Amino acid sequence: MNFNKMKVDSAKGMRQTILMLIPLIIGYLTHHMSIGLLVSIGTLTHTYAIGGTARARVRIIFLATIGLSIAMMLGTLTIKQPILFGILLLIVTVIPYFVLSSMHIVGPSATFFIVAFSLSINLPVAPQEFLLRGACVFIGGMLALVVIVIANLLSRESAEAKAVKNDYNMLKQLAYNFDDRQAFRNASNTAVQTFSNADKYLLTSSGARSRETAQFQRLLLLHTAALGVYSELLELSERNLRPLPNQVKEMLDYVIKRVFSDNTSAKRWNQQINVPEEYNNLVGHIFKIDEILDLSEERVKHEVNVRIPIYGRRVIQHLTLDSYFFRNALRYAIIIGIAIFVALMFNFEKAYWIPLTAHTVLIGANTMHSFERAGSRTIGTILGVLVLSLILMFHPHTMIAIILLAVCAGMTEAFVGANYSFACIFITIQVILLNGIAANYLTIAIALPRIIDVLVGVAIAVIGLLILGRKTASTMLPKVIADVFRSEAVMFHYLFSKNERASFEEDKYRMLRLTLKLDNMSQLYTGAHGEVFSDKHRIQEYYPTIYGLEELSFMLNRALNNDGRDRIDEHVMGDYLVMFENLAKHFENGGRITQIVLPELPQYKYITSALTQIQQNCLSVHRAKVDYD
Repeated sequence: MNFNKMKVDSAKGMRQTILMLIPLIIGYLTHHMSIGLLVSIGTLTHTYAIGGTARARVRIIFLATIGLSIAMMLGTLTIKQPILFGILLLIVTVIPYFVLSSMHIVGPSATFFIVAFSLSINLPVAPQEFLLRGACVFIGGMLALVVIVIANLLSRESAEAKAVKNDYNMLKQLAYNFDDRQAFRNASNTAVQTFSNADKYLLTSSGARSRETAQFQRLLLLHTAALGVYSELLELSERNLRPLPNQVKEMLDYVIKRVFSDNTSAKRWNQQINVPEEYNNLVGHIFKIDEILDLSEERVKHEVNVRIPIYGRRVIQHLTLDSYFFRNALRYAIIIGIAIFVALMFNFEKAYWIPLTAHTVLIGANTMHSFERAGSRTIGTILGVLVLSLILMFHPHTMIAIILLAVCAGMTEAFVGANYSFACIFITIQVILLNGIAANYLTIAIALPRIIDVLVGVAIAVIGLLILGRKTASTMLPKVIADVFRSEAVMFHYLFSKNERASFEEDKYRMLRLTLKLDNMSQLYTGAHGEVFSDKHRIQEYYPTIYGLEELSFMLNRALNNDGRDRIDEHVMGDYLVMFENLAKHFENGGRITQIVLPELPQYKYITSALTQIQQNCLSVHRAKVDYD
């Protein structure tokens, strides 16, 4: 029942209202209501433009437009064949669900794919018009794309620039909490996520035009420099070199102010630096930031190396039973398949409403969140149906229904992030009116039966989750943690072994695989925490290890970008690889581990410290269990 005012997006709600209203009014005034309705369906791709960079928002809207157009055409072609219709509805639902979730694209998931495919139930049966209907949806999507492009152009600051400024806000927090070891650790808990978000934004915005833009390339250099400062702070913290000299803090304040003011022409720092030798590397990284801000556009282009996101490979890597996203997609497919079967077998009037309801429940972040969505969906739908029934009792004019539909679409987008129950009221009114206008049948009879449909859909989803979602994530988590240890061991050996074989393509592939495994591990932890029957105390014991592995990955990535890193001999390498394997077997088999004292790495003491800390946490948990037994 909480209402988060900070997540109300009035601008997006207003854009969606206008996008829905324009084609519907034009269709009504030109007596081509079905055409206007189909174009308005295409404008719903605007709902997928949530967060991310300008380029990423444009990309997802374009791909969603193609997907909705195909869904509309397939639904139109198969409406007379219930079995084929049901099979294709399942495919059209499951594929977008898996792709969008594995790509971490938040929002409505496959919701509007279901709506677009199923709208043919309410339209006249006309398979010969499948191309026309698909084209109308595509036009609506392109209209949404134009609106987003205009919104991007009018935006005062890009998402990439905001992300880089968040990097430097985090550096300031870390620097001013450095003298208190515990406060520094608390600040570090969110630092990796902050830097990862910036990395994602910069990666997803990189295209041919971006590579030619000095402004973007300077942002990329500033992000890399911020990572260097953070890694040095970690190293200094592990060597307990406290307090941080005030002059270092002053220098950092100076460059942060320059980053935030976009002042690339100001005079550089010209004060003499007198700090102990141990801080020279940190000072060097801060000076590097100052230099980046002073680089000419020509110099910036020689300094930067823009990476290209590999979307297809990311999705393909998740096509395995070891992937939480893939297992979720299988569970989702089974439950949605049952919902479609029930809707068609028992000849419900609006067969799509039951799988649509089950879908909205299943897209929760975990089982408990899905149960919360089930309650929200039920409450919101009942209230929405009651409100719409009262309106329909007065037999409103079609133009009033059009305006109400557009307003509800906008209200949904404005409030869905703030409170799902409240947004469900408008979602219900929006979808019922959409189908009522399509069928040219605006009476109370189209509203009240939806309560039964929702209750059936919620029941199928909840029962399915109770049967199939009991302990999937919590059972998988230890094995996945062990797999991450072994992947980081491979990366460690590749980075620090004297038997070096470097390749840019191999670098990208190794880091991609490690990133995906870390992502999978993080999602499993979230899922396990939300499972009804999992051991919450046991799951919480995994967190220090998960956090330690994420920080290790960060440091390994930093080492990967350091061509001058020192190599280690076979004996030292053996100690580290044994440590990685012992920790992996501990999580894989649940047994005790033998304590190992690691020799320090020449340049990356934090890697040594992080591994030692993980080992100590595992030993402490094991001793606590032995004492309890």
